Amino acid sequence: MSNEPGSGGSSPAVIGEVITGEPFVVTRIDVERFESGTWVDRAYPEGDIPEFPVDLVEGFHLLALVDPVLQFALGDKRGQMWGLNYGLDKVRFVSQVHIGDSILPTFETLAIEPKDGGFKVLRRCTFTIVGAERPAMVADWWGYQLPRGVVESSRRS
Repeated sequence: MSNEPGSGGSSPAVIGEVITGEPFVVTRIDVERFESGTWVDRAYPEGDIPEFPVDLVEGFHLLALVDPVLQFALGDKRGQMWGLNYGLDKVRFVSQVHIGDSILPTFETLAIEPKDGGFKVLRRCTFTIVGAERPAMVADWWGYQLPRGVVESSRRS
C-alpha cells in the first residue's frame, strides 16, 4: 500500500511532504461576504477604527481559507480519505495581507498519528504574499482523516 496523499494507502500523507497550491487573491467581494457570514459587519456597525486599513484582510478570514485552499491544492489526489477539522495548535498572523495581494499557500505534513480507524494529520499551513520574505500567516492545523465508507458502514450497523 502507498503512503501518498489521498492514495487510499495505509496513511493519508507522508511526514515531510510539502504541498504547494496555486497563488490566490482575496477580493473586496470576498471580504464583504466573509464579514457578513461571520457577523463582523454586525459587530462593528459603525465600521472599523480609522487606523484600520480599509483594504486589510482579516486574519480569521485567511484562517478560514486553509481547508478549501488545501482541497484545491490536492485536486484529484484526495483519494479515498475524507477529513474533519480536529483543531489548531498554533496560529500566527505575521504580515498584513491586503485585498488584491497574491498569496502562495504551502502545506507541510509534520505528524501523522493513528486514531480510531483513521489518522490525525498535523500540517503547517503557510500563506505568503508572492515576493515577500516573511509569511503572512502560519497555522499548525490538525485534521482527522478517515477512509471513505467507514462512517457510512458504521451507521448501517
